[in-house]
Amino acid sequence: MRIRTMFTFATGAALGAGTVYLLDPDHGAQRRREAWRGAVARARHGAATAVLDARRRAEEAALAAVDGYRQARDPAAGV
Repeated sequence: MRIRTMFTFATGAALGAGTVYLLDPDHGAQRRREAWRGAVARARHGAATAVLDARRRAEEAALAAVDGYRQARDPAAGV
């Protein structure tokens, strides 16, 4: 069996198992809710991390701009 064929078969089997797991008539609704909550929590964490990183970068850029302005105003201070 070729590698691509085995990979395609394994991917199809995993997708089928996941579908059966989430669409189970007895516990599927609870599993879908838990999966949704987990995805939302990960998205919120990622967004918060991105905001904090953007804030840090903006602060660094502002401090660099102020430092550059001070050096341009007083060339002796940059030495």
